[in-house]
Amino acid sequence: MQRMCAWSADANHHISRRMTSPGPAAEPEVVIGSREQLLHLLAEASEIEHTLMCSYLYAAFSLKREHDDGLSRAEGAAVERWRKAIMGVAVEEMGHLLMVANLTVAVGGRPHFGRPNFPVSPGYFPSGVVVRLSGFSAETLDHFIFLERPRGVEGNDAEEYQQPDYAREQAVPGLMPSAQDYTTIGHLYEAIRTNLRALAGRLGEQRLFLGESEAQVGAAVIDLDGVATIRTLHDALAAIDLIVEQGEGSPSDRDESHYQSFLAIRAEFRKLGKSRSGFSPAWPVADNPVLRQPPDPEDKVFIADPEAARLLDFTCAAYGLLLRLLVQTFGRTGKSAAADQAKIMDAALALMHVVGAASGQLARLPANPDHEGVNAGMSFTMLRSVAPLLDGAIEWEIIREQFETLASAAVGDALVDPVREVAKRFAKASKD
Repeated sequence: MQRMCAWSADANHHISRRMTSPGPAAEPEVVIGSREQLLHLLAEASEIEHTLMCSYLYAAFSLKREHDDGLSRAEGAAVERWRKAIMGVAVEEMGHLLMVANLTVAVGGRPHFGRPNFPVSPGYFPSGVVVRLSGFSAETLDHFIFLERPRGVEGNDAEEYQQPDYAREQAVPGLMPSAQDYTTIGHLYEAIRTNLRALAGRLGEQRLFLGESEAQVGAAVIDLDGVATIRTLHDALAAIDLIVEQGEGSPSDRDESHYQSFLAIRAEFRKLGKSRSGFSPAWPVADNPVLRQPPDPEDKVFIADPEAARLLDFTCAAYGLLLRLLVQTFGRTGKSAAADQAKIMDAALALMHVVGAASGQLARLPANPDHEGVNAGMSFTMLRSVAPLLDGAIEWEIIREQFETLASAAVGDALVDPVREVAKRFAKASKD
């Protein structure tokens, strides 16, 4: 009865309102609204984590290997450390994406793995959040440091990434979810935290957390720090705290944060650059490579070289299937749910290695005859839809079919053989 009264009283006010949150005065006010507002914020957080993960992977894939020509022993060792550190950050971003997906399921939604293609157009994210694909460089590191800076830490983005300021506000906040602007990613998570608390207070935790924990992905399915099922407000806030501590808005003195990791790489990069002016740790990969001919070619490189184009097509298809598999791990019910999750995640993890190996090869291939001296790169081209497939026998059949198609590609045994092996393993597991 108390919950019913609280809801009735709140109905006399705007569904969506704004509240000033603690922290730097420059941060926009937090938008508080209905469950739809929370799901809207979680979808944006998913897209932020997804796009950042791809950006970090692209920079890591562009790095040369330790024994490549042109690197001294000390330089090669440094490049390997940087690759390991950036890949570690990207893996944590993957964990964040799954944690946000679990939280989305916990409050009754479906995980959101869709996102815009690169480069992300102005207006989609706040003006200070520029996301595109660029190889490893001093400017790229500056950009990563700017994106990962903690709340309250001032900073300027690299000049190449700056764009005019704008706001995404509605004239009158109402029933439709409002865009939450933020100057740091930590503030986006503060908005999610604030909305969770407000909804828990208004609806009660039982009505807020409607999603079954069995429909989420837990530690038994994937071993990533912080990935656990969410049942309560305490669980949800703990997940957000870990995401913030690991990178987005983390305290500036946390040595293992994403922010501090990128600062350390930049310091060593500058030191090695002073020691030898010709130090070049990365291949000259394209900024914003694209799989398809763009109507507006400005700030993009169309991958037209036949060898690179075939390999990019294969790599994007593998990435697309990987996303399909991740989507299918969520929302499962019944006695076989946990076992099925493990089978599907096993195939997804195997495909991650294939995508990584293929992306490293792309960075060594020429991109386009019209762009002399520019190499290709993984574009992370998205499928039009990554909505869940119909469940039961249908999903297993479609995934087996997609594996067979991928395994038929003519891009070399080193890439196709692992796909064939995963396909065989998946086909057997789907019949067990």
